[in-house]
Amino acid sequence: MTTSRFSPWRILFVVAALLLLAGGPQHPGGSMAEMLAHPMWFASHALVTAGFAAMLVGLVLFRRSGTLPERSSRWLRLALIGTALQVIEMFFHTAASVDHANLMAGRATPILTTHLVLSALCYPIFAVTVAGFILAAARDRVLGSNWISWLGILGVLGHGAAAPLVVVGGFIGARVLFTMMMLAAIWLLLAAFWPVRERAPGFAAGTPARAL
Repeated sequence: MTTSRFSPWRILFVVAALLLLAGGPQHPGGSMAEMLAHPMWFASHALVTAGFAAMLVGLVLFRRSGTLPERSSRWLRLALIGTALQVIEMFFHTAASVDHANLMAGRATPILTTHLVLSALCYPIFAVTVAGFILAAARDRVLGSNWISWLGILGVLGHGAAAPLVVVGGFIGARVLFTMMMLAAIWLLLAAFWPVRERAPGFAAGTPARAL
């Protein structure tokens, strides 16, 4: 049996998708100094940060909405960790513009440096854990489907590869991979409306479940 009831997690998925789609395309281009000085740096990253935060809350609500098969449950626990790390990184990412003057003067850039280090670490973790969850959930028919899962998987894997390639490898052309997150945003939007297999009630109904 499937259901398309518009649960709270679906609303959060829609919000997350719209925020990511609104913020991502506004990312400024140019050198690091030029990007940090651009007035859209903060606005675009604030929207994306809010999008990842909404996605995190949506995943939490999805987990609480009912029991899951072991495979999907295991990958969801990992995806929650990966998404939480992505949100933390995005806070430093957004705030990195405060180091523009330090960068131009050749001084230490603690916020920018923290952002760069975290991005090289957190982006791949987010990508692998969320891609694994999207695939497992589609196979278990508890979220989305195989018809749309490729969008989310390609999106997060491309996005996750961007930071290590640019920050660690120095491949500036790999910046284009950051835009792959737009595919994941489309997956979020589609998954929010996609009918899924009905699950037994979760935390809200008092059914025992493992803590987050």
